[in-house]
Amino acid sequence: MNYKVTLTPTAEANLDEIFHVIALDNMVAARKFVASMRRAMMTLRQNPKRCPFAPEDGLEGLALRHLIFGNYRVIFTIAPGNVTVLQIRHAARRPIDEG
Repeated sequence: MNYKVTLTPTAEANLDEIFHVIALDNMVAARKFVASMRRAMMTLRQNPKRCPFAPEDGLEGLALRHLIFGNYRVIFTIAPGNVTVLQIRHAARRPIDEG
C-alpha cells in the first residue's frame, strides 16, 4: 500500500527555517540538504511503520512516529492512506511535551 505524504504548514515552515540557517553559510549545501530531506520524507510512502514511535507518542492522543534524517527528526502521524508530517525538529531539542 502506498501512502500519500503531506506536510503541515508548520512542517513546511520548519523546512524553510532549516534552509535559511544552512544558506547563511552555503546556499548550494542548503538546497541539497533540503532536497535530500524531502526525498527521505517521500520514502514514507512505503511502510511508514518502519519508523519508531517518537518520544512524544501519545501527546494529545496521537500516535507519533519519527524519521531520523541527519540531526533532525521528522515527526509524523499515520492515517489510512495518508502520512502527515507535523514538525521537523533538530534532534538536540527536547521532545515537544517537555517544552
